[in-house]
This record gives sequence, C-alpha cells and structure tokens, in this order.
Amino acid sequence: MLTISDLKPADILLSTGEAKASKVIRGGTMSRYSHAALYIGKSQIIEAIGSGVTLQSLEDAMSDDTLVSVYRRLRMSDEQGLQVIRYAKEQIGKKYDYVGAFGGGVTSGPGFLIGIFLSPIVIGAGVAADLYNRMNPEAAFYCSELVAIAFEKAAVPLGSGAASTTPADIFRSHVLNYIGDLKKT
Repeated sequence: MLTISDLKPADILLSTGEAKASKVIRGGTMSRYSHAALYIGKSQIIEAIGSGVTLQSLEDAMSDDTLVSVYRRLRMSDEQGLQVIRYAKEQIGKKYDYVGAFGGGVTSGPGFLIGIFLSPIVIGAGVAADLYNRMNPEAAFYCSELVAIAFEKAAVPLGSGAASTTPADIFRSHVLNYIGDLKKT
C-alpha cells in the first residue's frame, strides 16, 4: 500500500466508492473506477465534482472512497508536470460539466452498448451531449475530462480524445504506469 509520500505532483488518482453514482459510472463504462483527480503536491488534489472544479486535501477527497489507485504518466518531464498542474489550477471555480459527463459515458464503448439495450433516445441524447461538449470543452469540466485536458495542454496527452474521456479510458491508457493503491478496502 502506498502512502502520500510516494506520490509525485501530476500523478493521477483513479478511485471509486459505494455511492449510487459511482456504481452507475462503473457499470456504464465497465471499469473498476468511477472518478479521476489530479495530485498537485502537499497532500492536495484538484478534481471536478458536483460543486465544480475544486482544490481540496487528499484526505478529504478519499474519505468516501473504497479504492484509490495512483497512475503516473510515462515520458513526462518535470516541466510538463508543472504545466499540467498550472492548467488544472486555472480551472478552479469552473462549473461541473453534467452534459459532458453524460455524453462521455454514453459514447464510451461499453456505455454505447448498454444504451442500445435501453433506448435509441438515450444514445441520441448522449451523442448530442458529447458533440456539444466537444465544441466548448473548457467551459465546464467533469473529472476525467479535466485530467485529460490538463495533460493534453502540457503536450503529454493520455491517448484518448480529452473532451470525452472517462475514468475507464484513463485506466486503459498505454502511456500511464500503475504505481499502486493509496486505499483499498
């Protein structure tokens, strides 16, 4: 098990919990993770949650999580890591992107397949939401979108289209190295 001292600025924290929303996200994306956050150092993270893009202590952020795993971008300079953090800090206070989160989830591979069984209307709404989000992805953020765009802006993309990235996409990225778990219950 990792400790906070094992973390480096610009590490990505992927997590999950027992909340209903977490279960829906995991089911819709066929992933063990439902949330993504960015570690910025000094036991603090930046994340996009229902109240918007926030800076908070890692301890507070992990309080309801049952699993928190740490991933680190391969082949990234310290300066690029600082650029990732600078960009994320500039987004603090922006609103949460509910439309983008819905669009990203429905247009993910597993989400699309599940949507087919639920209703073509769900798929249509998800595609429309995803297209809307791609037109102005920096007006508001959902968790994995914030993380992915921050890395894209530092010229070290995570591999998928940042404007529709899910925690599952980040987990499956070929440019990340799994470091270990901070919390596992």
